[in-house]
Amino acid sequence: MPQVQGEDSQELKREVGIFGSFSMGYADVGADIYVVLGVIALFAGVVSPLAFAIAATTYVCTGLCYAELATAYPVAGGGQYYSLKAFGRIHGFVAGWGLMLDYTIDIALFALATVGYLGTLTFFLFRSGLLLTSPFYGLTAIVLILLLLALNVVGIKYSSRFNEAVIAVDLVTVGLFLVFGLPSIISSGAILRWVANVVSSFQTGNFGQPGFYSFVYAVSLATASYIGIESISQAAEETKRTAEVIPRATKAAISSVVVVAIALSLLSVTISPWQAVANNSQAPAVSLASNLPIIGGVFAVWVALMGTLVCYVSTNTGVIGVSRVMYSMGRLGLMPRGFSKVSSRYRTPYVTITIFTVIASLLLAVYIALPGADLLDLITSIYNFGALVAYMYVNAAAIVLRVKEPGRTGWKMPLNLTVRIGDKPYQVSVIPIVGLVSSFVVWVLIVGLHPTGRVIGTVWFAIGIAAYLIYQRYRGGSKDG
Repeated sequence: MPQVQGEDSQELKREVGIFGSFSMGYADVGADIYVVLGVIALFAGVVSPLAFAIAATTYVCTGLCYAELATAYPVAGGGQYYSLKAFGRIHGFVAGWGLMLDYTIDIALFALATVGYLGTLTFFLFRSGLLLTSPFYGLTAIVLILLLLALNVVGIKYSSRFNEAVIAVDLVTVGLFLVFGLPSIISSGAILRWVANVVSSFQTGNFGQPGFYSFVYAVSLATASYIGIESISQAAEETKRTAEVIPRATKAAISSVVVVAIALSLLSVTISPWQAVANNSQAPAVSLASNLPIIGGVFAVWVALMGTLVCYVSTNTGVIGVSRVMYSMGRLGLMPRGFSKVSSRYRTPYVTITIFTVIASLLLAVYIALPGADLLDLITSIYNFGALVAYMYVNAAAIVLRVKEPGRTGWKMPLNLTVRIGDKPYQVSVIPIVGLVSSFVVWVLIVGLHPTGRVIGTVWFAIGIAAYLIYQRYRGGSKDG
C-alpha cells in the first residue's frame, strides 16, 4: 500500500466529473440487480416486475431529495449531514450510523458477489469451480477488498475512473439484454401471456405461485436492489461543479436504474420460466443471459465477466461511501476527530478507508460460513435496515430544511405545495413526503418480516447511540445533544 504522508489537511480534492458521479450512483445500485434478481423471482414469481416497480417509489423520491440537498450542502457525509442540519447532532449521528451499517455490509457482500460471478466465469473458461469452494471463496474476496484499500488511499480520481470504465461497458451490456430480449418476448407473445398471468394473479389474489405473503416479502427484498443512490452525495465534496453535476447525475442514475431493474426483471419471467433465474442465486444474470435468443451462450460468458466487474465496482463505492460518512462525522465532532484525518499527499480520508475495509474483511469470516440463502437474507435485512433509517431522515430533512432555510440556493425538486406556518408561506415538495411514507412502510416490512435484520439492526443502533452519548459526555457534550 502506498505510504501515507501527513495528517493535517482537512479538505478533499474535487476530481469527480458528471460521468464519474453518475457511475457511483449507478454502480452501487445497478450491482444489486446482479445479486437479488434471482431471489425476487423466487418469492414473487411471475409478478417480480411489480415488486421492483413498487420498491422503486422509495428510490426515486429519496434520490431526488439527495440531489436537492447535495447541491445546497456540497460536503462529504450526505444523509448524516443533512439530518444534523435539520434535527440536531444526535439525529445526524443516527443517520450516519445507519449508513455505516449499510456500506460496511455492502463492501463485504459485494466482494463475495464479485467472487461468485468470477467463479462462474472461471468455470465457463476453464471448467474450474475452485474459487467457489472454501477457503478460496472468502480469501479471494478479502484480497479484492485490500486492493480497493490501496486504490482508494491513492485517490478518488483513480477510483472514479475505474468506476466509469466498468459502468460504460455495463451500459452496453444492459443494452444488449434489451435489444435481444425485448423483441423476442414481444414477437413470441410472451409479453401478452405475462400480462394475462398478472391480471389473473390480481383476480385470484395470490400474486403468482408463491402467494401474496411472499409477494410482500419480495417487495422488501426488492428494496435492496435500489440501495446506494446516496453514493453520489457522499462524494459531493469531491465533485466538480456540484450544483450542475449532482442533479444531472442523480436523475440519470435514477432513470437508468429503474428502467434496468424493471426490464431485466420482466425478461427474467418472460423469456424463460421464472424458476430458471430463481434457482441460480449465485449468478442469476448469467441464467437470464443464457436464455437470450441468438447470443445466449456467448453472452452468458460475457455477463459473468460484467457481473464480476460491476459487483466489484459496488464494493468500491461502498469503500468510498463509508469512508466519507466517517470522515464527515469525525470532522463534525460526532465521532473522534481522528476519523477526519486526511493524507496531505493524496488528500483522501485514509484512516476511515483503512478501518472499514479491514472491518469488512473480518466480517467475511462470518459470512463464509453461511449458505447462500442466509447471505441474501443479510442483504435484505441488515443492508436495508440501516439504509432505510437514513432514507427516512433524508426525506424528512428535505421537508424541514425547506422551512428552516428557505433562501438556500441550489437545484430544487418539483411538485411543490405552498404551506403556511404562522404568517409565512413555504414551498414544500410532495416528493419527500411520499419518500418518507414509503421508506417507513418498507422499513416496517423489514422489521416485521426479517428477524435477522430486526435483531442485528436494533443491536447496531443501540451500540451506536450508547457510544455517541459516552463520547459526547467525554468531550463535554453539545448544545443540541
